[in-house]
Amino acid sequence: MADAKPSKPKGSAPSAFADAAKAKAKAKPKAVDASAGKAEDGGHGAAAPGRWRWLRWACCGLAVLGALAAVVMLALSLTVLKVRDPTLSMESLAVRWSSVRFDARAARPLRINVTLAGSIAIRNPNYESLRFGASDTEIFVDGVAGPVGVGRAPPGEVPARGASRVTADLDVFVDRVGSAVVGEVLFGRGEVRLASRTAVDGRVSVLGGLYGRRTVRVAMRCRVALRVSAAVVVAGSPACVADFGR
Repeated sequence: MADAKPSKPKGSAPSAFADAAKAKAKAKPKAVDASAGKAEDGGHGAAAPGRWRWLRWACCGLAVLGALAAVVMLALSLTVLKVRDPTLSMESLAVRWSSVRFDARAARPLRINVTLAGSIAIRNPNYESLRFGASDTEIFVDGVAGPVGVGRAPPGEVPARGASRVTADLDVFVDRVGSAVVGEVLFGRGEVRLASRTAVDGRVSVLGGLYGRRTVRVAMRCRVALRVSAAVVVAGSPACVADFGR
């Protein structure tokens, strides 16, 4: 008998094609997913250099701002924040009242009392206003220990980088200085040389008090000659210098 040939199952070929089609369909999303992943990676890679560039610009901007702030603070410390001492000067000196009397029966036969009016100028070199208290003035005569007169000026305020003037009344008791001066008045040229010392205390508020208040003190020494006669007492022009010893 002839061997019977095995029969092919019906529908086997179509099922094979169907399986291949399903395999291709399953493989396509994976390929799409891979391409999408590559696209996302490429997007992140392109964005990273942009972020670093902005960070570099931000760091450079902060560095420039810091340098500008340092320059501004240095300029302020050399100008506005630096407190300088004011300056004093006596612009004029006049005799407001004088009394010259001679009494041979008195223990001090010659009595000379003089009241002087001195115009004191206070100049403020600071960028903030200066408030100063009452100033005290002492008057001396060469060769005599201790003051022979006193004076006082009222308190006030000096504007920023400006000047203010006050008037000090100075009471001078010339007859207290001894026989040498009395002899000069009676028998000499009638000239009495005086020396004065004036001191002023003040306070400067830096930036309106934001950076505190600084205390300043300034003093000056002046020399002036009084010409005394029986009728009148005349004051000469004062010559003043700063007193750094204070």
